[in-house]
Amino acid sequence: MDRSERRAWEILKLYVKEVEQQDLHRQTGIIKSIILVGSLSDNTYTGNAGSDIDLVHIVSDEADYALEKRRINDMIDRVWEETGKEIPIARVVYQQKHLRQPYEYDFELSKQNKDLMQRPIEILRVLDSGIVVYGENLISSIERPKRGDVEMSHKLNDQWLEVLRQTDPDWYEGYIRTRDRPSLRIMTQIVLTTALSEYYFYTGRSCSSKFHILERVEQELPELPYLNLLRLCHKNRFRPEEITQEDTAVMNREYQTCFKTREKAWPESETEK
Repeated sequence: MDRSERRAWEILKLYVKEVEQQDLHRQTGIIKSIILVGSLSDNTYTGNAGSDIDLVHIVSDEADYALEKRRINDMIDRVWEETGKEIPIARVVYQQKHLRQPYEYDFELSKQNKDLMQRPIEILRVLDSGIVVYGENLISSIERPKRGDVEMSHKLNDQWLEVLRQTDPDWYEGYIRTRDRPSLRIMTQIVLTTALSEYYFYTGRSCSSKFHILERVEQELPELPYLNLLRLCHKNRFRPEEITQEDTAVMNREYQTCFKTREKAWPESETEK
């Protein structure tokens, strides 16, 4: 499989061409903008495990949100099949009204609304490194999320896990087992994304890059209790060929000790405000 940066851009161009054709066939202007975020947008793409093409789609307020999400998923599926399933494309979709302050939270906690639960995080990614690849440049019109919005995102995620615990106990038990004893790849994802989140809560500044977060933490949060684990996870993500058996043993040990026993970077009471 070709997971190179060159191939990622080729697949992105094929997807944008598919969007142009389908959007014009249906009704011009339904998809207002598509914004590239993540490693491909900030020049840290590696093609290693976990690399994908992160896109945020913004559709008009007049569009049928559920219907447009299905259509966008169908377009992504077609390109995914046509390109040999080499590099996945993220499936994040919002209406323009979803990006306006104050955010509305009167939606059902469901898989279909996962994008809304993660909205502040996705918006920060757009504002940090977003590149418009289709449609209007709406980035400058998007307000930065407030701390309370980010806290609410975490609270909604916890509530969603509780819903799954009750409605799909088999899935939930599998999730708990994976979280408690993750593979190195999953551990790396958990630790890096946690560092991105906690950097925001400790400093009030956002960093949406898994590559740059280590440098930010080393410079600004040198007392972070799991800093050594973060260094090893960063190496596993960006230089996996350098990971040794000793590194693996240290990662598993420190995940169980300093990472899982850490205190959260934000007080629980703040999410209730």
